[in-house]
Amino acid sequence: MINGLSVNQIAEEVARALSYSKVGNDGALIVTPLVYPGGGRVALRFQESSAGYFISDYGAGRREAELMGGRAIFTRIARSAAERYAVRFDSDMIFDIEVPREALVAASIAVANASKLAVDRTAEKLSEEHASDQRSKLWERLEAAFPGAYVAREAAFMGASSQWQFDAVLKNENGQSVFDIVSPHAASVNAAVAKFLDVKDLGQDAPARIAVALEKQNTPHLALLGRTAKIIDISSRIETFRAAA
Repeated sequence: MINGLSVNQIAEEVARALSYSKVGNDGALIVTPLVYPGGGRVALRFQESSAGYFISDYGAGRREAELMGGRAIFTRIARSAAERYAVRFDSDMIFDIEVPREALVAASIAVANASKLAVDRTAEKLSEEHASDQRSKLWERLEAAFPGAYVAREAAFMGASSQWQFDAVLKNENGQSVFDIVSPHAASVNAAVAKFLDVKDLGQDAPARIAVALEKQNTPHLALLGRTAKIIDISSRIETFRAAA
């Protein structure tokens, strides 16, 4: 017993918090435990039909994608997500399915997962495109800062124990430098630290190591990152890139 409640009672309380329903004039709404990348909960709309019930995400997936600026990407991805979960994705960009009462649970799971998958994949694709844009910006700045030098794009470099992929490896008369873009997220910083630390362990043979921050002021663990590499901002002046390498 915890505060007078049994474990079963607590479990029921948690279950009710994870998923709950609302009723309106246009049908019932179930808020699921699934969460879109933007933080909103995946919700399902239930409406009666001649063959049973219509279950849909009521266009919530589309709206989430639009907020990210990924409507066109979402439209392409959503069709494959609908096929995967055997639901429909209609011309209004809504995931839905019509089923009898006995299939409501399975159908609800399918629609919710299809909507979430499509938005998740849209967010991933947008992130990849943004990273690609930032890499292009980095390469342009390096070529401007070091005219005539060799800039290897998305190149592998061997550290003391493993081979690592860097966004750019520069070779000029002063030696080699490795550059890696770091986004303002702990996972990105940790990945960069692992690379730079292993390269640093090469000792006298180690190249210059430059972490290129997308948002330096919002990047966590800067002190840790700074122990393994020089940190500059992606929008730094050309002279800053020269000095870092």
